[in-house]
Amino acid sequence: MSDIRLLIERYVNCYNRMDVNAMLDCVSDDVLFENISNTGQSMSFQGKDAMREVAMLGLQAFSYRQQRIVSLICAESSAAAEVEFTGTAALDLPMGAKAGEVVKLRGVSIFEMRNDVLLRVADYS
Repeated sequence: MSDIRLLIERYVNCYNRMDVNAMLDCVSDDVLFENISNTGQSMSFQGKDAMREVAMLGLQAFSYRQQRIVSLICAESSAAAEVEFTGTAALDLPMGAKAGEVVKLRGVSIFEMRNDVLLRVADYS
């Protein structure tokens, strides 16, 4: 099993446990995070501090959330994952889901690794 595969599995596991600190242990200090959405809610930010801030907002937005990797294609330092997301909105969300509603998305995540941490995470949905 490749190092990037293990790192991605660890990152997703931390995400599913809602453990922001452990998630951030998986990324570089200058991590680039991108969320590209067909609904027009795209965002991009760089750095661990910005990622922490957005991750903490995510904790408030969902009372439950789960990512499941459907398939994962890995190269030496990059990977593409088909991902299914299921979450329960904890509050009314900008994309239209109301508090208590289940949100389901399917997308692709692109990962790049440097020095055993994730340098880039790009989510497409």
